[in-house]
Amino acid sequence: MPKLKLLIFDANIVIKLHELGLWQKVIAKCEAHLSSIVINNEVKYWHGEEQDKLIDLSDDVENKRLQVFDRTTGDFKKFRDSFGSTYSDRFDDGETESLIHLVESPQDYRISSADKIVYKVLGYLNRSDQGISLEEVLQAIGLGRSDLDWAYSKGFREKYTQEGQQDSVIGLGNQTPRK
Repeated sequence: MPKLKLLIFDANIVIKLHELGLWQKVIAKCEAHLSSIVINNEVKYWHGEEQDKLIDLSDDVENKRLQVFDRTTGDFKKFRDSFGSTYSDRFDDGETESLIHLVESPQDYRISSADKIVYKVLGYLNRSDQGISLEEVLQAIGLGRSDLDWAYSKGFREKYTQEGQQDSVIGLGNQTPRK
């Protein structure tokens, strides 16, 4: 089975895959890309049954099982300024870096998240085909599960992508002057 290529994971996906015990299986079957902010600041641990468990991605990075990218401060400002506060106030840094990388790259990346704003931005930017839920990732690589929360489902991705498309039509996410 060929690997899923050019797949960006948001922090919540990395954490959930660790919770499910599927992280190594997934990165063996996917060409995974992570924001440096996600790796260094947002993915630290997952909640185990008895205690929190440390997440250390350094071995995956060193052995090239993960590709890491980062963006400049100027990239962040330009991206956030292209949206009104209805959208930009909801971005965390890892999501922002991941979305910038997806939008600015000449390659056709896809992003998996469990955050509404990620899919709304994709819908808003007419890039709905670049979103993929964790449910869809797992199905594509033969690890499908029926016990995932709503935020990891195809339905969640579709709902918020559609909301982003509607926001684009009515101009809800447009840049508004800041004081």
